[in-house]
Amino acid sequence: MKTNLHFDLSKFEKIEDIIYFDEPILTHLRLNEKDYFLYLVDGSDNSDIFLLFQVDEDLVFEYLTKNKSLKEIIESTNIVSILEKDFEGNIIDTTIVLPDVLPEDYLPASNSFLEFNPIESSYYYEKINEYNRKLYLLDLRKNSFYLKFSTTNRKFGDTIGLRELTNTMLKNVSQSYKNFIEIDFEKKFGEIIPIDADRDSMLKKVSADADLRMVDLKYGSFEIGLASDKLMKTNIEFKEVKEWADTVGDEYKRIVLDENINDNELESILNNYSEEERVKIFEPIAKIVDNPNYDLKIRDTKEKKYHNLGIKNKEISNKIIVKNKVIREQVSEKDLELINVTTIIDKNTHKKTINLEHTLFNTVQETDYKLTYQDFKKYGYVDGIDENIEVKLHIENQGKSIKLIADYEGEKFEVNIESDKIDEGIRSMTDKIYEYILNK
Repeated sequence: MKTNLHFDLSKFEKIEDIIYFDEPILTHLRLNEKDYFLYLVDGSDNSDIFLLFQVDEDLVFEYLTKNKSLKEIIESTNIVSILEKDFEGNIIDTTIVLPDVLPEDYLPASNSFLEFNPIESSYYYEKINEYNRKLYLLDLRKNSFYLKFSTTNRKFGDTIGLRELTNTMLKNVSQSYKNFIEIDFEKKFGEIIPIDADRDSMLKKVSADADLRMVDLKYGSFEIGLASDKLMKTNIEFKEVKEWADTVGDEYKRIVLDENINDNELESILNNYSEEERVKIFEPIAKIVDNPNYDLKIRDTKEKKYHNLGIKNKEISNKIIVKNKVIREQVSEKDLELINVTTIIDKNTHKKTINLEHTLFNTVQETDYKLTYQDFKKYGYVDGIDENIEVKLHIENQGKSIKLIADYEGEKFEVNIESDKIDEGIRSMTDKIYEYILNK
């Protein structure tokens, strides 16, 4: 239906001509922060016919990156204005229609995809790069999985200390994945690629491209989204190796971070990996899930609920990590106790050790230890630490476990550890206190 409404195109801001052939064919306009396309569809001796329709900014970049055709964009809009304009720029007539009643010859072809390569001065140059980065991230997130790392100690709410996060979670997950890549690469290509410098060099390149990408982070109990990158494998020349690199991250998640390792999967793990290989791959993850001070859970991107890892099941874990199984059985059979030691030494001697037979000792259920600067220095914690620092550490024997309790500047710190891992307990306690000092 023709109208006599005055239509002033001069009120629109011209962003850029997208298609130009002797004259503008497709132009990007903007009015009141809304985007429009002005599309030349027909002409006569006295005037030209244009379609004017609103487009979302994302649609503009979908068109410019060949993800949407111009015909699809026109057909998806709500209304289209048909403008007849004379050669002096005046609007002669305006018709407002629904896109499905447009004349067929006003519509572009179904395959109206644009091969658009903007120059650096173009409005779209950086914006297309930004849009492609966004698409890249969204594509990775579609097939990502999330790890949730949290502490059982609610003293600091849902927050995680930086050193706890680094030393306990990230270090172990990274080490486990690194070992898995090296072992799996050897299994797949060990007989194909000769053992020489070229193989080591290829593995280094592949490891960088096969690394899991961090695609999301969530605050609180630390949540990290990880995904295999199947797009940016630029360093890999061999098709077989590239195909392996595309899937190795998914295989790691399926095998090692499986939330439910059933009997068939367990049998496959035991048959495909030696005891030494299983220790390298699974033990770093077991160090996290076996630590009573932390929780590590997993979910797929489409799920909302987190699940425990299958390796948390002791029956499963003890079969996979045979080395640790032997150690645990030996520990469980021991009847451990705390002792206080009294001995006599020459004050001028520089000996670091004493013989137990030259001491007097008595059994106790609890004892005290003093954390000093040397304890912090031992683990590399020196920045911000007073050389005169002294922290009273109370140790309680609880049978198969030991509780360590520290009081520093009125703040209470607790660590629970297995009876034969007192060194790990002291390390964990220095972690907590050092983290407190840094945060303070």
